[in-house]
Amino acid sequence: MSVDLKQQLGLEDYLGVLAVWCVFFSILFILSVIFNFVCIKKDDDITALERWGYKKNIGMKLGPHRRSMVARQLPQNIETD
Repeated sequence: MSVDLKQQLGLEDYLGVLAVWCVFFSILFILSVIFNFVCIKKDDDITALERWGYKKNIGMKLGPHRRSMVARQLPQNIETD
């Protein structure tokens, strides 16, 4: 009487991990954007998410501040190669 412990994994098993990963990070992103609009006031400093969105120029407001305000508060570093 022996027990076979070999598992046969199919493509759907591997895609399940990918689906859970995508859902988790999507929920995390949506919650962080919601918290940026609810918990951050207009007179607070800009957030890292707003700074990232401004630098990547994604065309979407990721917090309560206008793009012009984010641009004013960003340091103007000039990189030379």
